[in-house]
Amino acid sequence: MFLVALIFASLVAFVYLKVQQSREVEPLVKRSYSLKSSIAIGIFLISFGINSYMSLQSSVAAVVALIFLVVGSINVFVGWKQYRLLKNYSPKATSTETN
Repeated sequence: MFLVALIFASLVAFVYLKVQQSREVEPLVKRSYSLKSSIAIGIFLISFGINSYMSLQSSVAAVVALIFLVVGSINVFVGWKQYRLLKNYSPKATSTETN
């Protein structure tokens, strides 16, 4: 049940962040939303891969789950690393305040 909630929450976060990205004008803040959405979609892929393996438990499900885990982990890792780098250059891009 936890994985299903995590799948749903990460999809909602992804859609929310993409909408915020499209509304933003400043490039660094836009990039910040893009990186956050990359992390959210990575979490979705990881949790979906684990959930699909746990529910099906076949060799095909294991291969699909492994692919989802690898792609999701890459999304989370690269998104997090670039977000930390962006945070050093622009504190406004990582703040949640609106003017």
